[in-house]
Amino acid sequence: MKKAYRLKSRLAFQAVYAQGRSVSNRVAVVYALKQQAGTPTRVGFAAGRRLGKAVVRNRAKRRVREAVRLLWPRIRQGYHIVVIARQAALDMPFAELRQKVEELFERAGLLQREG
Repeated sequence: MKKAYRLKSRLAFQAVYAQGRSVSNRVAVVYALKQQAGTPTRVGFAAGRRLGKAVVRNRAKRRVREAVRLLWPRIRQGYHIVVIARQAALDMPFAELRQKVEELFERAGLLQREG
């Protein structure tokens, strides 16, 4: 996933938290906010301090970021998305993590139909 598609600013994160809708499971919480038509989708990643020290939080974000990267071709355009990693993102095998992240994005209505 290119850096141009990353959500970075504090203001953008706050807007997604305040106005977006959320879905969650054991692995992560996904907030999504629809943008104007023609806007590329941008994704930001976070992990709360409760998860552990910086090294642990960064590992959780890297694992979730990779799962989202693999889904990238199927993600709908025109959204700002924030993904907050949870403890389970550190402990489970990557194949299961990827499946759980895909389920989250599906429930949030962020995936295009295959085919």
